[in-house]
Amino acid sequence: MRKAFTRLRFVCTIALVFFQSCEQESDAEFQSQTELYKNAQLANIYDNEVAVLASSLTKETQLLEQATKTFRTNGTTADLKSAQEQWKAVQSVWKRLELYDLGAVANSFIAFEINRWPTDIERIEGHINGSEVLNEDFIASLGSSSKGIAAAEHLLFSVQDHILDASGTYLQRRNEYLLAVVENLHSKALQLQTLWETHAVGFVQALENGINGSQNQVINAMVSLIEEIIISKLGNPLGDTNGGTIVPERLEARLSAFSKEIVQQHLTALKRCYTGDFALTPFRVGFDDFLILIGSEKLSEKISDQFAVCQTKLNDIEGSLEDALVSNPESVLALKYAFRDLLVLVKVDMANVLGSTITFNDNDGD
Repeated sequence: MRKAFTRLRFVCTIALVFFQSCEQESDAEFQSQTELYKNAQLANIYDNEVAVLASSLTKETQLLEQATKTFRTNGTTADLKSAQEQWKAVQSVWKRLELYDLGAVANSFIAFEINRWPTDIERIEGHINGSEVLNEDFIASLGSSSKGIAAAEHLLFSVQDHILDASGTYLQRRNEYLLAVVENLHSKALQLQTLWETHAVGFVQALENGINGSQNQVINAMVSLIEEIIISKLGNPLGDTNGGTIVPERLEARLSAFSKEIVQQHLTALKRCYTGDFALTPFRVGFDDFLILIGSEKLSEKISDQFAVCQTKLNDIEGSLEDALVSNPESVLALKYAFRDLLVLVKVDMANVLGSTITFNDNDGD
């Protein structure tokens, strides 16, 4: 209750200034007030979410590197399990940070280096069967579909019984490839953190409307991610592109049975971005506050309610998404429909009210 009261008092105070500026001040002053509010929102996104997640990704990939080295040295089932669990920790952080592939950071294409899905299994196996020296320099020279988080999943979660028998040349090279992938992943996480630190000020200060404004870019990123969930992460496995034949193999993390958790992390990131509730501070500005300030409180409530519907539908899926596709596809379809309704509210209603420009997104999952 105290959190809600503090935030309500803050919103009401800003709203009073906002509407007074409409009635009593010039258009220029009114614009200044809205820019101050937008700046607060963007600072909240960077300081309390992006910077925290980028730092966490660096730490978790370092732990994955350590776990992989231990597994390579000892080769026990317990060591493999530890590396697999640490892979899941990395994936969990990345699936929240992935939303913020924006501006100069997006232009670097580093997100593809960190996680390109689906991974190119045939090419990876070809490198393992080849004669190249398998180290981080070699991995860095490869295309994005042969490395990153998705490649590490293939190496950690497929043919597990054979991975443990590292006596043969192939299996030795497989473990060398895995370690090189993970080392490169940690390097890319460090690079991403540096990129964000370099461009943070520009992100927070890009207050203009239109495609170059950071708020507009964040809205587009939300739209793009929701569309990706609907089309690639739920629709394709449900058979939307092949006449309704269910294809569990098209789930993003089928080998690790982590597909449901990925959708959960995406949903968490989207909701936190909408509300701005990243940290327990009174200055938590989100899109819901913006909608309230401009008189669209009902829309703000509708979007909040739809996030709750998405969470309920996700909770209704018992067990893994992989199992649900086979035993209860209707529950997965209901989840897709919930995200579809959320997409309309964000892409059409919220974007129109806030005057955002929605740009074309390529969400084919390739």
